Amino acid sequence: MHNVVRTYQPTYQLNPRKRVSVESLNKLLKRMVDSELNEIEYSDKMIPEICTNLAENIRNVVKEEKYDRYRIIVLVTIGQRRQQSVQMFHSFLWDHERDAFASYNYENCHIFANVVVYCIYFD
Repeated sequence: MHNVVRTYQPTYQLNPRKRVSVESLNKLLKRMVDSELNEIEYSDKMIPEICTNLAENIRNVVKEEKYDRYRIIVLVTIGQRRQQSVQMFHSFLWDHERDAFASYNYENCHIFANVVVYCIYFD
């Protein structure tokens, strides 16, 4: 029996079949973050697990949208509110036509959270 070696030809497709909707990402982030962090109080032991679970859940829901050829990156930052100031800055090389991101800030009397979803197109 011969081993068949499949060769794939390039598609030369430079644009995604389905573009990322930033508006729907913003709605998704608001809904998921508000429901997950609604009653949360800050705890050194629980916050790392909450961050990981929230990032995984958001990534899985975004992947269900079937954005082909996109890498999904989710960053979740949660901190304790103690009358401090927090400033975040993101800098990157960006393709304005194909790449997209959405962010959401959440606060209650115990915690603050910043969630960012990057959808990076690769061809």
